[in-house]
Amino acid sequence: MKNLMKIRFAVSALVLAAGSVSYGQAIPAGGTIMSPSGVGPSLPNLDGVLHYAVSGSEVIQFGYYGAGEVTNSTALSGDVAYTAKSTDLPFSLLFAGGVILPNNSGQTTSYFSSASVSQGLVTRSWVFNISDSVSFLPQSPTVGLSGIAGVGDLGSVPVTSPVEGPAGGIFSDAGNRVANSLNGSVERQIGHATSISGSGSWSILHFLDNNDGLDSSSVSGNVAINQRLDARSSVSVDAVYTTIDYTNNEGEESALFPPSIETRGVNLIYQRTLTRSLGMSLPAGPQWVSSSNGTLVPKSLNAAASGSLSYQRGFTSASLSFSRGVNAGSGVLPGALANNVSGYLGHTFGRKWMAALTMAYTHSAGLTNLSTEGSIVPVNEVYNTIFGGAQVTRGFGRHLSGYLSYSAQDQSSNYNLAGQNALNGTSQTFGVGVTFTPRSTRLGQF
Repeated sequence: MKNLMKIRFAVSALVLAAGSVSYGQAIPAGGTIMSPSGVGPSLPNLDGVLHYAVSGSEVIQFGYYGAGEVTNSTALSGDVAYTAKSTDLPFSLLFAGGVILPNNSGQTTSYFSSASVSQGLVTRSWVFNISDSVSFLPQSPTVGLSGIAGVGDLGSVPVTSPVEGPAGGIFSDAGNRVANSLNGSVERQIGHATSISGSGSWSILHFLDNNDGLDSSSVSGNVAINQRLDARSSVSVDAVYTTIDYTNNEGEESALFPPSIETRGVNLIYQRTLTRSLGMSLPAGPQWVSSSNGTLVPKSLNAAASGSLSYQRGFTSASLSFSRGVNAGSGVLPGALANNVSGYLGHTFGRKWMAALTMAYTHSAGLTNLSTEGSIVPVNEVYNTIFGGAQVTRGFGRHLSGYLSYSAQDQSSNYNLAGQNALNGTSQTFGVGVTFTPRSTRLGQF
C-alpha cells in the first residue's frame, strides 16, 4: 500500500510540474503566468522516481449501449509516472492504457491509452516549456486518469477534467478516436516584478471510423504581460487568437459545412496563493466569434471566463474549476459555447484506505443557427452533460490493493438532428478490481 500511495502522489506532482498540458479550448488562454515568487514555475517536491502499477478489473455498465441494456467486461490496465528532480530542466511523463475484453456477444475488444510529456527550461530570466498530450479512446472520456470509468485509476490524481480536452465535453456514441494537443510557452523577465510571455497550441480530434463524428483541428496563440503584485499574487493581461477548422471523413476540408471559426479575446488574469495549501486563478474577458459563413455561424460577442481553486495538504487534495468559452464542439457540434464546472476531492485514511470523488457539468450551446423548413431560425442546439464518480481503495499488503468504483453520466438535448452521434439518457458503471504496484525505480537527477 505504501508504494500504491507513492504512485498516486507522484502522479499529482507530475501533473503540477507539467504546467499547461491540458487542451483548454473553452478556457480563455492566459500566458505563462509569473509565479508570485518570481520567474519560474511553482514546482512541487519532485522525487525523480519512476512509478508504475498494473490493474485487473471487472466492469459492469447499465444503459450505456441502450436503455435497460446491461453489459460487462474485463479490463486490464496500467499506468506509469515520472517527474524529474531537476528544477532547471523540469521533465514529466505520464502514461495510462489498457484493453477492455467484453463478456457479451456483439461487443468487440477495445483499447485505450493516454500519455502526456512535458519538458521545461528555467534560467535566470527565461522560462520555456513544451508539452504534448495524446489519447486513443473507444468512447468519450469521463472519469479517472485514463478517462475510462471502472478501471481503477479514479483516485490517481486530480487530473484536469476531461471536459477540457478536444475529445471531452459532449458525450458521443462509442467509436475509436484520437485526440492530441501540442503546447509551447515562453516567459521573459523584464523587470524585478514584470515579465512578458507567449504561448501557442495545436490540437486535433479525429474519429477513426466513418460517420462517428466531426473531425476538427484548432490553432491558438497568445501574448501576455505579467506583473507580480506581492509575494502571493500576480496579475496579467493577455490577447488570444484561435482558429477552428473541420474536415470530412477523408481528411479534406469541407467547402460548405461546417464553416471554419475564429475567436479573438482579451483577458485580465488574477492569480493568488491564499495559503501554503490553497491557490486560485481567475481569468476573464470578452471573446469575439466569427466564421467563414456568417449565415450559419453569425458573428457574436461573448464573455469568456474561467476560475480555479486548488488545495493540497498532507494526504488531502482538492480542486474546483469553471470555464466559459468557445470550443470545437467535441465532434458533435460544429462549434459550441460551453460552460464547464468540475471538482475533485481525494484523501488517504491511515495506511490502508484511500477515497476519491470527482464530478463535472457542461452546458454546450451550438454556434450554428438551425434551419427549419428552409428558413433560418434563432435556435441553437443545446446539450447538458453531467457525470461523476467515486472510488474506494483498500491496501492488502505491500504491493497489492483492491478497489470499488462507481460512476454515472447523463446527457440531454433540446434538439436532436437526424443521424447525429450524441448520446442521450443516463448510464451507470460499476468496477471492482485489484492493483499491483511493484517497487519503484529511482532514476536519479538530471
